[in-house]
Amino acid sequence: MNRRTTSHLPPLVMMITALILLSAFTPPATAARLTLPGAVEAALKKSPDIQSAREAISLATSQIDTARAIWWPKIAIYAEALRADAPSLALFKTIDQRLLEPGTDFNNPGIIDNIEGGLTAEIFLYNAGRNHLKLAAAHSTLEVTKARQRKTQHRLTAQVIDIWYDILSSRKFIHIAEESLQTVTAQLASTTIRYKGGSVLRSDLLSLKVRLAEAEEQLLASKNRLSLSKAALFTLLGEDPDTTDPLSPEDPFPGGTPPPYPEGLAHALSHRCEIEESRALIAHADTGIHTAQSGHRPIVTLGGRVYANDNSLDHQIKRANWSMALRMDLPLFSGFSVDAETRAARAHKRTTEALRQKIRLQIRWEVKNAYLRHDEAIKRVHVAQKAVALGEESLSLVKKQVEGGSATVTRYLEAELDRNSARIRETSAYYEMKKSLAAIFRTTATSDNGPGTLFALCPPPIRHREN
Repeated sequence: MNRRTTSHLPPLVMMITALILLSAFTPPATAARLTLPGAVEAALKKSPDIQSAREAISLATSQIDTARAIWWPKIAIYAEALRADAPSLALFKTIDQRLLEPGTDFNNPGIIDNIEGGLTAEIFLYNAGRNHLKLAAAHSTLEVTKARQRKTQHRLTAQVIDIWYDILSSRKFIHIAEESLQTVTAQLASTTIRYKGGSVLRSDLLSLKVRLAEAEEQLLASKNRLSLSKAALFTLLGEDPDTTDPLSPEDPFPGGTPPPYPEGLAHALSHRCEIEESRALIAHADTGIHTAQSGHRPIVTLGGRVYANDNSLDHQIKRANWSMALRMDLPLFSGFSVDAETRAARAHKRTTEALRQKIRLQIRWEVKNAYLRHDEAIKRVHVAQKAVALGEESLSLVKKQVEGGSATVTRYLEAELDRNSARIRETSAYYEMKKSLAAIFRTTATSDNGPGTLFALCPPPIRHREN
């Protein structure tokens, strides 16, 4: 038995050793890079603004439940302990106790004790239409809240997109600044050798040093812009601005075609959440008018009570009492308050209609502005690309001329600055084109392709269950 165990031990030890060595040399898993869609999803989950909007919807839903509660009867249990010497109380409470003795002197009843307990119920048979109106107002409030939540979601998504492209452009600016710094450093080293040889003036050498300092300053500014953009992004994601999660350097939407301007404008005027909000506000204003006018209508209630009285705690079912009443209240004069409330409600509706017109004009301007920005950015990209190509060629020629002595260092600095400026303009125009494309999808409420699909990540609010 011991020999068998000993014979199998070495292979087992070798297997364990191999597993340990394999795990030691296995490269650690790299952290997943945060992508733009992932950043939008994180912002929609963690942003305090979104959390506040969700709670606002919960509040509006509770108001619907409160409005529905008025349809149900109100039932309550009550108890009362009474001690008095009032003649009227003595008469009625004693009768309700069903213990009235003949010959009782109600002018001097003495002290009476009564303990009463019962059950009451009341229900509106007709509430001047206010039950329906209150429920309709609550539904309108919920629709307004949902539209505002979607508006908050789209605004937050647009902010994440803009900051994301700011991060990408900052990385590109850093790359441009580093290349410029390398180019100027190499030229400074060459010029220093030529200066020592007496073929270059000291002023040319100092000009290169000044340009080197400018390149270093540009690099520092680009790195600081990147840090600020990252801090702003993680703040939108509801995280610490000092978070160092890796960000994906790739553009998730290299393409994307916006809808034609007429189609985009028509879609915006019918699908924007602001339009839905204005519709719900007008519906709420209409409800307010009808609610104010209901002040002239009657209210009909049905109520009942079952109760028992006793001078101690000896309540008996055979001595219980009950009552039921059908009541109508019709206001005849209320100091013209109903007319005043109706005028105020109509004025509120006119204000809401004016707000809707303003919203439509604002949407038209936002859509037009987004398309104009996009067209301008596309043209700027084309122009900047030509300028970059010309700047690269010019810098290459001037560099050869400087090395051959037919051009000055000043001319080289001008060519190098022109090339870098063209590259910066190209980068700015390219990412402005990206931002304006996302703005088109946001302002037109379309989400079928390109960055517009990010706005589709905003989940529609859960509809309140209808009975």
